[in-house]
Amino acid sequence: MSKILVTGGTGLVGAHLLYFLVKSGESPIAIKRKQSDILNVKTIFSYYSKESDELYKKIHWKECDILDVIQLDGIIKNVKYIYHCAALISFNNSDKDKMIEINTTGTANIVDLALKNKIKRICYVSSIATLGSNNDLAIDEDCFWTWDNKSGYSISKYLAEMEVWRGFAEGLSGFIVNPSLIIGPGSWESGVGTIITKGKLGLPFYPDGSCGLIDVNDLVTIMTKLMDSSITNERFIINAEHMSYHKIMSIVAESFNHKKPYIKLGSTIMKIFIWTDAFIKKIRQKKIELSIDAINYTNSNTILNSDKIKQIISIDYKNIEDSLKECIQVFKSR
Repeated sequence: MSKILVTGGTGLVGAHLLYFLVKSGESPIAIKRKQSDILNVKTIFSYYSKESDELYKKIHWKECDILDVIQLDGIIKNVKYIYHCAALISFNNSDKDKMIEINTTGTANIVDLALKNKIKRICYVSSIATLGSNNDLAIDEDCFWTWDNKSGYSISKYLAEMEVWRGFAEGLSGFIVNPSLIIGPGSWESGVGTIITKGKLGLPFYPDGSCGLIDVNDLVTIMTKLMDSSITNERFIINAEHMSYHKIMSIVAESFNHKKPYIKLGSTIMKIFIWTDAFIKKIRQKKIELSIDAINYTNSNTILNSDKIKQIISIDYKNIEDSLKECIQVFKSR
C-alpha cells in the first residue's frame, strides 16, 4: 500500500499532484467524496500523456469525507506523508459556514489524525488569501493578519492554517504553501478557468486590478521538493509573475478572436452589476456566484514577495503567458 495520501485529489492541484506522483513511480492514495468527478482526473492526465489510462490506474481511490473522523483515521493510519489539498473555494459569503466546516474543521481532523498516527510529514496547500497587507509594499510570509474586510474563504483558510501551526507546535513535521492564482487545465469553474470560460463570450469589461500567478505544475514541483527536504514549520508564498487582469483577459479574448476588453469597471459599477446579478439569480432560484469579495480581489493590485522559496529551491518558472495560452488551447480542444 502507498505511503502517500492526497486529499482533494479531484481538484486542480490535487489532480496534477497525482499525475506527478504516478509519473515518478508512486502509487498514491487519493481521497474523494461520493459526488466527486474522478473522471476529470483521468482527463487531466490525458493532457500530458498518451499513457493516461495506465497512469491513472496507479491511484488508490478511497471514498471518504474529511469530516468523517473514523473513516479518515482508517486511511491515515496506513500512510506516512500527506498532501492536504482539499478545500471548498468560494467568494460567495453565503458559503462561509460550509467553507469553515470543510476547510477549517476538515484540516483540524487531518492534523489530529496525523499526530495520532505519527505521520512523517505534511504539506498543507493554503492560499495567499491568508496573508496580511503590507501598506502598499510587497506582501511576504511575515505580514500580520488582520480580520478587517476578510472574505469567508480567507477566514476559513486562515483558521485552517492555525490548525496546521498547532500541529507543528505539537510535533508534526511539515510546511505550508501559499500559492497565488493557479494556472492549469482541468478546472473550468473557478479561478483562471472562470476567466477563460467567461472570456469566450467576448465581453468588453475588465476590472482594474492585478494579481500574482503560478503554473500548477511549477507549484506541484515545489511541493514535492519541499516534501523531500528536511524543512519544517515554515510557510512559503509560491508565485512566478504578476499580471494585470486586463492583460489576462486580453490574452483570453484574443485567443477566441475577440477584441481586447476596453471598458474598465470601477468598484461602484461592479457592485451594481453584482447586485443586479444577485437579484436575477434569486428570482430564478439559482446559485449566486458573484460577490463583493470578488470586487475586492479583482480591483486590488497585489504584489507578492516570493524570495523565501527562491532562496531554498531552484526552479525555472514557466512563462505565465505561455502557460495561460496552453490552458486556453486545452479548453478550446475539449
